[in-house]
Amino acid sequence: MNKNSSDIKPFYIYTNKDKLYIKNINEHTEKLANNIFAYCANIDDNKRIHICSIDSTGKLIHFFNKNKGYWKKNVVCKAFNSIKNIKDMRLCIINNYLNIFIVEDSSIDENIYKVTHFNFTPGSPKVYKHDISNIIKDKEHIYKLNIDELSNIIFEYKTSYNCNRGESKNNTIVFNSKSRMWLIPNTLLRNINYSSSNEIKSNIHDDIFEYCYSIVYKM
Repeated sequence: MNKNSSDIKPFYIYTNKDKLYIKNINEHTEKLANNIFAYCANIDDNKRIHICSIDSTGKLIHFFNKNKGYWKKNVVCKAFNSIKNIKDMRLCIINNYLNIFIVEDSSIDENIYKVTHFNFTPGSPKVYKHDISNIIKDKEHIYKLNIDELSNIIFEYKTSYNCNRGESKNNTIVFNSKSRMWLIPNTLLRNINYSSSNEIKSNIHDDIFEYCYSIVYKM
């Protein structure tokens, strides 16, 4: 979360009968879209609100507050053929790139999950997508995220490798924010092509899931 997000006036994002709304501190309510199944939001370095959603047809849609309250809508891509197993979605913004993590229940086993990561920059037609499958819940967490000093995303999760014995394995993968590739943790791979003069600074302050106090979700 942007460290200056406390300067944003409180607002309230919610859905009602599959319609997506935003309400500001002055109680003005604006309908942004119809047929919305799930959504998430965050604020960038320029104090613009970004909302990402999945509609009833499985399309990933991006809304952002452009100028003086004007909302721009962009269909990013066809993300899912079926939305029935979508459980949760979250958004974090790093160096003007949007990173969306969407959790799905397995259609075969309710204790197995898949997380799909989408990475794109507003206005660009190129979208990076990566699926992380066979995830099991670790206590109350399906996965954990962290950001390192180079603004790379650290994704931690647990997988089951022996269902009969209930054995599991801890896994960590890294999304290199410069190459926009997922890698197995390796100091050399994570630092390749970086130097002290071009280190990327994160836009996220402390916990990336410590959402701005002004954002309220209601499903």
